[in-house]
Amino acid sequence: MRVVKSLLRTFLLITIIFVLAVIAELFTPLRQLTNYFNQNPQPYKIIAIGTSIIGWILFAGGIAYGLWTRGKPTRGEYELQLMENGDTSPTTYSSFRGHSKSREFHREVTFKEIKEAWHEGNWNTSEWLPIFLGLLAMIFIPFGMFGFFFVIGSPLLKLVCGGALAYATVRTIWAFGQV
Repeated sequence: MRVVKSLLRTFLLITIIFVLAVIAELFTPLRQLTNYFNQNPQPYKIIAIGTSIIGWILFAGGIAYGLWTRGKPTRGEYELQLMENGDTSPTTYSSFRGHSKSREFHREVTFKEIKEAWHEGNWNTSEWLPIFLGLLAMIFIPFGMFGFFFVIGSPLLKLVCGGALAYATVRTIWAFGQV
């Protein structure tokens, strides 16, 4: 029953947002902004795409840094190293089709631990830097992707994308402010 109630509340909220967006589309400033972007889209498209690309580069960099500093050989890699050293023989359930090197990086942290690391100034240690690079990427990527649709979209899409970004930004800043 609680799930149905939650779904109904979510559906009602989405309906209200779209009704407000349709009403807001009638306002002149939003239509003027849309006309401005339609006449001058190029610098804003480039900024939005560039922001998204920077975010994906930061995300890949965080993963690469985590693999480099905190990574460890995968289970198959460990078994391959043992076989190369003659310490063990391959099991009947696994096979190796050639030599391949691979590493894994896995870390689970809570939002509370992230905030504590930020407030203590530990964000630039080898333990925390991949996490914070990923978080920084998660700021750039949505701003770039939502921003692109904000630039090229209709007034309704501008309102929805802009509202989603504003809401996510305010909630994130508020959550980081709470200790």
